[in-house]
Amino acid sequence: MVVKIHPWRITWRYLLVFLIIFAIAFSASFNVFFLPGEGGVYVRPFSASQGIFIGVFVLLFVVTYLMALFGQRYIIEDKYFIVKRLSKEYQYDYSSIIFIDKEQSKKKKMVIIFTKRSGVKYLLGDKEGKLLETVIKKCPNTMTVEEFRRAYPHERY
Repeated sequence: MVVKIHPWRITWRYLLVFLIIFAIAFSASFNVFFLPGEGGVYVRPFSASQGIFIGVFVLLFVVTYLMALFGQRYIIEDKYFIVKRLSKEYQYDYSSIIFIDKEQSKKKKMVIIFTKRSGVKYLLGDKEGKLLETVIKKCPNTMTVEEFRRAYPHERY
């Protein structure tokens, strides 16, 4: 069964990252938008270089956002599930998952798991919560919170 990631989970992250990168690039290319003068800094009249600068950033944002939105999904099988991101696939066996943080997963609408091999993994949630339900049902070797804290005191989840 193929499960898509909730679109809003991706959208707000990409908006935040886009704004941070745009602010850094804007401050690095300050002279494209403003002219230093004797009385202070003056706004430069709109030019082609400003339009190209803004257009390139908007185009990059739209392309990466659409790739993230349509390129990420979960494939749920009987013995494992696959996280597919564009051309990369990450497979997680249900038997290798030793801890599921059910409380935080439900609260944050994510899937927070711990495996011996790869440590803590934070997976974006799907709209209906099918991935979390499946992982809770099919993982036979899960620990309680107290057992996990005793076995792995150095891990923060």
